[in-house]
Amino acid sequence: MLTVSSKVLSLSNEAVMLVRGGRILYANSRAEKLVGSDCVGRTLRELFPPEIAEAQARLFAADTTFGGKRLSVRTSKLEDMQAFFLSEGGLSAAPVNDALLYSLRSALMNLRLSEELCRARCEKLGDAELADGLRAMRAGVFRISRLLDNAAVVRGVASDDLKATLSVLDLAALCRSIVESVSLLRGDIRFELFAEGETCLTGDRVLLEQMIFNLISNCLVHAEGLSRVTLRITPTPTHLILSVSDDGCGIGEEAMGGVFERYRDGFALDGMSRGAGLGLSVVRGVARLHEGTLLIESRAGSGTSARVSLSRHVGGASLGAPQPEGPADVGTLLVGLADCLPPECFDGTLLD
Repeated sequence: MLTVSSKVLSLSNEAVMLVRGGRILYANSRAEKLVGSDCVGRTLRELFPPEIAEAQARLFAADTTFGGKRLSVRTSKLEDMQAFFLSEGGLSAAPVNDALLYSLRSALMNLRLSEELCRARCEKLGDAELADGLRAMRAGVFRISRLLDNAAVVRGVASDDLKATLSVLDLAALCRSIVESVSLLRGDIRFELFAEGETCLTGDRVLLEQMIFNLISNCLVHAEGLSRVTLRITPTPTHLILSVSDDGCGIGEEAMGGVFERYRDGFALDGMSRGAGLGLSVVRGVARLHEGTLLIESRAGSGTSARVSLSRHVGGASLGAPQPEGPADVGTLLVGLADCLPPECFDGTLLD
């Protein structure tokens, strides 16, 4: 069987390896160029970081570092083995530039000012129909803000001009403040947080917060039928592993290979309400800035888990005492979850 598989895969345009029991049995020429001509016979542990080598799921997609290069990895079942498909490349930029971002943010500011004026007039008149229209307008404003924030991060990482503003923070405390706030707005979903040991790291608080909101939003938007979202932080000597899991519908094997592809389904009108597809690109970018890895594990009908490893000491920075975390800012909360909050969250009272 291995002979048949290797003959077929040798013709593939992708870099591919066959793995059984954690050991590489075959690699085509493209894979050998990426991971080394001596990779056959070696174990995954010898070549890849623990997040990849020790992944329990047979089907997953990941973004990681190998020999100083960024690699995207996806797996598939093939007979009694795993096929590892590898591709090299950076994070492609969102189709925007600084001028467009500036223009859109200026227009958004004017829209917000106009909405506030209309809101005051609406309250004076007591017009319920106008109030509904303003609520929808306000929700749109926050959705556009989220899109622009995500696009700015993706563009900044892709062009290598987004720099992290580092400080010492407690990742568990940051997650807890977010989970407590989200729970108040989405009482229909059970949110859980589990953290073990010391959870401090050096990182960019704003970017990490944006990453966490995107992971939670992905669960709420895409995991149909979910009732629970679980965050778990596991420390290692050099990294913190943040897992965000749901008990929803999961991702089928045929779709796993495209989870990192933005706009994979084009711009069909029936998909517009589910976001622009930048969320995981933001997570990948923030993980890269924190010298980490993103791995997505899923199975149809069994939920999805996103695991992000974050270096404790980005750029060799030392740890100190973390700053205390307060409740998540309401404006940040409404932007971060704009695609998955009920309409009543945008009636203006939260911001008051």
